[in-house]
Parts: sequence; structure tokens; C-alpha cells
Amino acid sequence: KANRIVRAAKGNAVMEFGSRRAQGSAAAIDGARAAYIAGCCGTACTISDQLYGTPALGTMAHAWVQMFDSEYDAFATYCKLYPQNAVLLVDTYNTLKSGIPNAIKAFNDILKPLGIKKCGIRLDSGDIAYLSRKARKMLDEAGWENCTITVSNSLDEYLIQDLWMQDAKIDAFGVGERLITAKSEPVFGCVYKLVAVEDKDGNVTPKIKISENVGKITTPHFKKLYRFYGRDTGKAIADYLTVYDETVDDSKNLEIFDPDATWKRKEVYHFEARELLVPIYQKGKLVYKRPSVEEIKTYCAEQVDTLWDEVKRFDNPHNYYVDLSQKLYDIKTRLLNEKNERREQN
Repeated sequence: KANRIVRAAKGNAVMEFGSRRAQGSAAAIDGARAAYIAGCCGTACTISDQLYGTPALGTMAHAWVQMFDSEYDAFATYCKLYPQNAVLLVDTYNTLKSGIPNAIKAFNDILKPLGIKKCGIRLDSGDIAYLSRKARKMLDEAGWENCTITVSNSLDEYLIQDLWMQDAKIDAFGVGERLITAKSEPVFGCVYKLVAVEDKDGNVTPKIKISENVGKITTPHFKKLYRFYGRDTGKAIADYLTVYDETVDDSKNLEIFDPDATWKRKEVYHFEARELLVPIYQKGKLVYKRPSVEEIKTYCAEQVDTLWDEVKRFDNPHNYYVDLSQKLYDIKTRLLNEKNERREQN
């Protein structure tokens, strides 16, 4: 979800603002880390910064403005305390009539004498597209062309796309509830299931779970997972599940097929097969060099870039297939047939 929002922002900064709406503290902290990995520039969750090194970013809260006798006093005090990072929340009372004028006055009175040109405002309510255009005009006319405009308020990738269509003047986004809760798809449709049993002699017996729902029928056996990339394009072609003792020879053409519609077949050629699963623990010992959050973030961006735009589009994307090797498919089919025969006999 975070990566979709980041891509919708078209290179503009996206900050993770979801801690207050997350389902518990663990979701807030780990979700902030995940959002940063997916492409957000930072998070308002300071604990995530302490634990994982995700940059802590954000602006003032409405409570800050409400504590002072006047909106201007709140803005001026904030500029004095944080002159190098003064981003003022301008919608507490009236965005156009008081918020932006008071912000401009505070910038002129406090920041301008210090020679500071870097500052910003945040819009958190109302007609964001309209207000951003009005704000940009008011700031530019006041000589604050470098003042950034950050917006928030229940944003997601679709609303951000809509803002661009309305010619909104926005430099950064703060996205909270719809990111941290993955609002469009909040349930992860995946569970652990037994797929094989290994005895004390190392013999592996594949196991299968059958369901009246085809999508819930498990694929048996210990497995390897490969991803195929086109050597000419560097783009991902498909993922390929095999039995654990199989290897893929990517020097030869390979026919792959849709395991749910086996008549849909495709010959893959001039491709590179990369094994995706790597050991983390072996015999109870850590054998994996744990990457930093920055390294994980870079890897994530690289992998997203290997997907075709048609796969990444938000509406009606192309399917990205996870295919089975012929050997694995045959094992699955055999076990299904055996279970059905037993059921009929009973």
C-alpha cells in the first residue's frame, strides 16, 4: 500500500503519519518501518526512528496552535524553536483568512531576518486541491516561493491521483490511516499450512490440504522459488515454484504454464532465473547477514522497478503469475486424485 501511494506521489515526498490510527503499538512501529522500506521518506513515529533508524519527520499538531492565545503567537514561537524546520499547520481556524496570512507574517518576522528561506505549511482539511492552489498564489505573492506545501487528510493513491488531475500545488504528502491500516485490502489472505513431513532418515513425504474452494487447495512439498527476468529488459517475467531438489537451467528455453488453466502456456527464453529463498537459520544458528533498513529500502525499490508498468497500475493491472514446475504440478495432481479416490471409496 505504501509503495502504491509513493508511486502516485510522482516523486514528491510521502511521510508516514499513521501511528494514531494503527491497530496497536506494534502495528504502528513496525508499520512505519515497512512504509519507509516501501518508499516513504520518513515517519512521524519517533519510536520507529529509535528502534530502526527510520527518519523521524512531521509538522506541528493542532494542539500546539490551540495552546496559544493567538494563531500568530503559535506560529512565531514554533519558528523561533525550529527555524530550520518550520512547517506550520494552517487549518486550525481558517486556512485562507488567518492560517496562511499568519504563517506568512511569522516567516517574515522570524525567519526572514535570519536569512532562512526554507519553510513550509501543511493543509489538513477542506478542499485540498483548491486550497493548495490558493496557498501557492498567496505564498508566491508574499515572496515565499520556496515555501513548501504539505497536505494530509485521509489520503491514498487514488485521492493523490485525483489531486494531480485538479492541478493541485503540492510538494509533500502526509499519509496516515489508509496507509497504516492498508485500508483497501486490510486482511492478508495467507496462512501457514503443512506441506511436507520429513522423517528422521531425511525422507520427505509431500502433504496436501483439499478444499471445496479451489483457491484454498494447498500446493504440496518443500519448495524452491525462482523469479525469471528477461536478460534484455531486466523485467520480471514470472515466478516459478519447484520441488526443493529441482534446479532451473536458464541457458535453455523453458515452457511455463498457468497451474489453474494449464492450456495457457508460454515459452520463456533468453532469461535469468534467480532463486529467491535464502537460508536465515541453519541448525539453530543465524547464517544470514542482516541488512540495514537503508539496504532493504534500496532492494525494495530495485525489485519494484523490475515490474512492468502494466503490472503496477492501480486499475485493472496485468496479472503477475506464479507458475508451478511440471514435476510439482504432477505431484499436486497425483495427491488430489488419490484423496478423491479415497473419499469416493468411503
